[in-house]
Amino acid sequence: MSGEYPLVEPTGSLLLAWQVSRESILLVGAGPVASSRLYHLVCAQPRKIYVVAPDDDNVDPEMRYRMTADPDAGAGGNGGVEIEWIKRKYSEHDHADLQLVLQDGQGGGGGGLGMVLVATDDATLSTRICAECRRLRIPVNVADVPPECDFYFGSVLRRGALSVMVSTNGKGPRIAARLRRRIEKSIPDGAGEAIARVGDLRAALRRVEPGKGNDAIAQRMQWMIRVSDQWSIEQLARMDPDMRHRVLQGWATDSAPSYYDVAPARINSLAALGLRAGRAVGLLGPGGSCPVDRDPDGNVRRCPFVLGMTGFVTGLVTASVAVAAWHRYSSMSRR
Repeated sequence: MSGEYPLVEPTGSLLLAWQVSRESILLVGAGPVASSRLYHLVCAQPRKIYVVAPDDDNVDPEMRYRMTADPDAGAGGNGGVEIEWIKRKYSEHDHADLQLVLQDGQGGGGGGLGMVLVATDDATLSTRICAECRRLRIPVNVADVPPECDFYFGSVLRRGALSVMVSTNGKGPRIAARLRRRIEKSIPDGAGEAIARVGDLRAALRRVEPGKGNDAIAQRMQWMIRVSDQWSIEQLARMDPDMRHRVLQGWATDSAPSYYDVAPARINSLAALGLRAGRAVGLLGPGGSCPVDRDPDGNVRRCPFVLGMTGFVTGLVTASVAVAAWHRYSSMSRR
C-alpha cells in the first residue's frame, strides 16, 4: 500500500511563495550579503523596507544605489518599494530599531513586521537580534548561521511571472547556485511570458464564470488544464488579447481551442498546412503537433513513425495529404 504514495522526504523545510505586500521588513547590515537580500526583497514588493547600517565605506555599492535610487527609477532601482535607511549601528541594548519597525508596521495600515534579516559580521549582535525576534515571535534569518534561521534563502531565478528557487536547506548554497544554473538552461524561452498569458486567461475566465462553489472552481480548473495542455510554451507566450477572446469562446461549448484554432491567419506555410491536414485525418496530436503521443510535460509515450511498416504508411499518407493541400491552396491563390 505504501508504494502507491510519495515517500516522505524529511528536509525540515516548507517551501512557500511568501506574500509580503502588506508587511514591513527589517534588514540589518549593508554589505554584499545584505545587498543580495535587499534585491530579493524589492522583487517581493513589501510595503516598506527598513535598513539599519552605518553610512560608511562598508556599504555595498549596489545596496547604496538601491537605497538612494529615485522612486521613479522603477525596476532599474528599488522597484518602487519604499526604503528607509537608518544610518547607524543597530541598537542592541534596547532593540529600539526593532521596536520602531514593529510599531510602524502595526500602525501604518499594513500587516505588521513580517520578518527580520540580519547580515552583519558581528556574531554577538546577530545572536541578540535573533533571540529578541524569537521572543516576539517574528521570523528571523541570520546569514550563514543555520541555527539562527527560521527560514533560508535559496538560489533563485526569475523570468517575469516565473520564479524558481533551489534550496539545500542551508547545507550547500554554492551547490544550489550550480543546480539553479542547470535548471535555467532547460527552461524554454518565453516561459515567463507564457505564464503571464495563462494568468490573463484565468482572470478572464473568472469574469465569464465567477462562481465560487466547488463545482465551478473544479470546472474552471479542468478547462484551463485542457487548454494549457493543447498549447506549447512558445504558443502560450504569443497569446494576444484577440486570441484569448477566441479561446474563451470555447468555454460556452465545453471545447478547448488550440493555438491553430484561434490563429488561422498565421498558418500560411507548407508546414502549417501539412499540420492542419494531418489533424483533419487524425494523424497529429493536440495543438497540431508532430504525431508523437506525448504527456503534458512533453515526454514521448508512442510514435507511429517508429512502428515499422505502419510508420512508413502513416508518413506517406501525411506527406500526400500535405502536398494535396498545398496544391489546392496554390490554385485558389491564383484565381
